[in-house]
Amino acid sequence: MRRDRKDRRQGRLRAAGTSHLERRSTNASETVAQSFIKALHRRGIEHVFANSGTDHAPLVEALSAMKRSGIAMPAFHVVPHENLAMAMAQGYYRVSGKPAVVLVHVAVGTANTVCSLMNAWRSNIPVLLVAGRNPSSQAGHTGSRSAPIHWGQDVFDQGALVREFTKWEQELRAYQSIDALVDRALVIAMSEPRGPVYLTLPRELLADPDDSEPTPPSAAPEAAHPPPAAIEELASMLANADRPLLVTSTVGVDREAREILEAVADRYALPVLQNWPFAVNMRSAHPMNLRTQGADWLAAADVVLTIDAAVPWVPRRAGPAPDASVIHLGTDPAYASYAYRDFPASRLIAGSSKAGLHMLADALGRFDIDGRRIDLRRKRIAELTEQAAAARRSRLEKARGEKPVHASWTAHCINSLKSDDAVIVNELGVPFDVLEFSGYEVFCGETTAGALGTGLGVALGAKLADPARMAICCVGDGSFMFGNPTPALLVSRVLGIPVLVVVANNGMWYAVEQSTVDIYPESHTDEASGLPLTRFGYSPDYAAIASACGAYGETVTEPDQVTAALERGLARNRDGQAAVIDIVTAPGTR
Repeated sequence: MRRDRKDRRQGRLRAAGTSHLERRSTNASETVAQSFIKALHRRGIEHVFANSGTDHAPLVEALSAMKRSGIAMPAFHVVPHENLAMAMAQGYYRVSGKPAVVLVHVAVGTANTVCSLMNAWRSNIPVLLVAGRNPSSQAGHTGSRSAPIHWGQDVFDQGALVREFTKWEQELRAYQSIDALVDRALVIAMSEPRGPVYLTLPRELLADPDDSEPTPPSAAPEAAHPPPAAIEELASMLANADRPLLVTSTVGVDREAREILEAVADRYALPVLQNWPFAVNMRSAHPMNLRTQGADWLAAADVVLTIDAAVPWVPRRAGPAPDASVIHLGTDPAYASYAYRDFPASRLIAGSSKAGLHMLADALGRFDIDGRRIDLRRKRIAELTEQAAAARRSRLEKARGEKPVHASWTAHCINSLKSDDAVIVNELGVPFDVLEFSGYEVFCGETTAGALGTGLGVALGAKLADPARMAICCVGDGSFMFGNPTPALLVSRVLGIPVLVVVANNGMWYAVEQSTVDIYPESHTDEASGLPLTRFGYSPDYAAIASACGAYGETVTEPDQVTAALERGLARNRDGQAAVIDIVTAPGTR
């Protein structure tokens, strides 16, 4: 009898406790999930790329309720793969200059973002990556565990999955303000050097009522200026140099910074070498643009200024003379996030590269620089750039009739068709040196992280940011497969953001073979099978994959077919349909 009374009493307590907690979660005027969505909207977030899971049930409910009530909120897009969602956020930022949010499912969804997250980290792209957090309670709360995966997906340290590739990571705790936490995340993401941040939201807390007051958005972080004395010394060194050289990889991400660089380089005949270019760092026709072919000038340079260049050269291939002065300018000129990096540094100047270039232009104007020295340098550089241009013309003339198609010829054909403000995404698709840029394009190259599979999503995100722009995505066949083409083409169709995908189909991992031959030049390559671990052995019908996803698909095998096929693809884009042009490409042409 006593035991029955005890059991009934405990049952009443459990029932009372459950109903009390659930009543708090369901009867409140606003939940934490609703506050989270409003916090994003208040801070200017326009797009959320989401791949949802069971942890997002309170968010789904909040979105439904807010939609019925007509409450303003960001656009939430279903993106059926997390890697694609992260890539779209990067392309969106490159065109709009605004951060986006990626929403994923607990640890498993987070794991699927990591490759693309590494690219965002190395290219300093701000993204707010938000993941649900597995319910920790087994019962007693609206958000408590309700499926077997809530035990299997529970991890000890979810943030450890991304900690090395984010500027900041945090989990929402009880009694914290979600509004303040979102504000802090975005401020840190947009602070220089910019980069991705990670926030986890436990399901129980998302379902809880939110009684906190929203806070005004924090002011945008301001970029630090380099020390004036350091810029003055740099100007003196460049003014007195005989063979100065500027090296950059990413300064062109900011168009204004690129224009300042061009003006300074032109006025003082300062040649610019682009190593591993990630943006349009200089107009192709600029007289001081060495593109990526400046190893000889680098070896003879007496003053080298690197601007936003994590890897200004590869020492085993090229480098400055031991007595050259090497100065690095950037928000983090030491690149503290790189585990090992050993480049000579006469001086490290920390600060915004755009501000530094402004200051450098002013400082150089205060020096009485010998005009004959500038004219002599201008003449030497003109000879170098003309030699490089002649080599390109010769290469294209040879490629004109080559079969399989040479990737340089594909790049040449793209030049003839692209608009001056096109977005060109290149992920091991075509040679950078052959592409021609007027300066109004947005170019998205590979990052030093080298995590393939970002190109398709970057192009889609860029198109979403500016639907009027032409978007051309050049990828190797390996990059196409890594890029989750089925989800990508699905998203393109659903959101109405058609892009032209150009596949350089050489049936191999060319980068792997190239690297092996580079290290072991005597390595024996069998013509039929190539080196081990480099050939696919079979090429899927990429055009058929496109057709199955509602896109236009076409396979090209002849060089004289390339331009017409690209034109047909762009025409389909104008009609609202994505297009995939599969070009059978010769191995080893990139």
